[in-house]
Amino acid sequence: MNKTLLCTLSAAAALPVFAGTDSVVPASTDWAEQVKKSLIVYENKDTYINKVSLAFREQWQMAVVQPNGSNGLHLRDGASPFNSEFRRSWVGINVFTESGTQFHTYARIGGLPTRSTYNNGRTKRNFTYTDLYDIWVKQNISAVKGLSVKAGKFAPAFSSDFRTSNANIPCVERSFIANQFALDSNWGVEVNYTAPDKANILYLQVMANDRACASKNNSHRDVYRDGRGLKGEFGWEDKCFMILGGTHKFDITQNGYQAVSAEYMHDFNNAYHNRRKPGANNYGFGFKDAISLGYEVKHNKLTFMANAIAAFEQQNGNGSNNVGIQLQPVYALHPQVDCVFRYTAMTGDNACKLGADRYICTQCTTTAAPTWVDSLHAFYFGVDFYASAKHKDAAKLMIGAEYTTARKDGADCYNGWEFTTALRFNF
Repeated sequence: MNKTLLCTLSAAAALPVFAGTDSVVPASTDWAEQVKKSLIVYENKDTYINKVSLAFREQWQMAVVQPNGSNGLHLRDGASPFNSEFRRSWVGINVFTESGTQFHTYARIGGLPTRSTYNNGRTKRNFTYTDLYDIWVKQNISAVKGLSVKAGKFAPAFSSDFRTSNANIPCVERSFIANQFALDSNWGVEVNYTAPDKANILYLQVMANDRACASKNNSHRDVYRDGRGLKGEFGWEDKCFMILGGTHKFDITQNGYQAVSAEYMHDFNNAYHNRRKPGANNYGFGFKDAISLGYEVKHNKLTFMANAIAAFEQQNGNGSNNVGIQLQPVYALHPQVDCVFRYTAMTGDNACKLGADRYICTQCTTTAAPTWVDSLHAFYFGVDFYASAKHKDAAKLMIGAEYTTARKDGADCYNGWEFTTALRFNF
């Protein structure tokens, strides 16, 4: 064999071999994906339990509230315009079986300092509690692909905003609409059909738990009495509500999609027209019926969501029907940077909840601002920074500012800014 041939064979042997079926796929170098994989404590498709994985969700945030552009204006004596808190600190577990059963739970960790609130002339720090935010079992029905039944404690799915997981929302705080109709996690049953191509979703939720009432006292001493833990007061005759909803996705391409959604919510509480049982509380979402219509479009770097809400017959009888709208465009300036804008508006005679879960209510309540108003408008501007472009919601820094204005009886009753920053982790 001549020297030329030997040199040729040696060079060929030094080159890597590429074959379609034999090539080795390099391991992912994305740090977030590596963390997610590390949380899988067991995985074997040949055993009854296919997979066991841990979950972790943490959120720390801070805010400065400036009513009418001035920290001191309208603040009660002793109240502070600044607040910081561990909004979420959860650990959970997911178990999947070969029979199509999934067990899921998220435990809220106790003992962490949380939101400061104004009480008895001063702002003081509260402390959180230990309980289960959700705990449920879902069973896939093998006879109908895409059909499942879930039972346990989980979040209701009403409004486009609140149907989005708190790990995925692009704003630091949810909209006033989502806050007003948000019911936290509740005990119930859900029947869900998700088409194999994910283009159509239809679901029915029936829930009953006194934690649903947004007007109850959420202080530490009332946690378990209110059913926030495993103890829940159940009474289907006057504490039951249902949600029927669906989503249709169309024009699906590699560049995006369009989707329409609708939800109907009905509260079976018999507290309407003064027919309330003696000693009973108002439970549910505060109205007898509510309808939500949503539209979403995603095209390349732009995602736009619009949601309209109509609620009828307020429970306490002091207000009228409620109508609201939310418009929310999100534009990706960079694979790891999003720019967010949100406009929220609600109107209804004494039927719009100003405080909801906002700092202006829990920390810096003004002497002039009532809980229920006739109309409100809110403008949110924000920027989100993601540590991983592939898993954007694994770790992100969110910076936002929202201006809110509210009117009651023909006069302004609240105007002001809320500047917020949040650091979120979700694995």
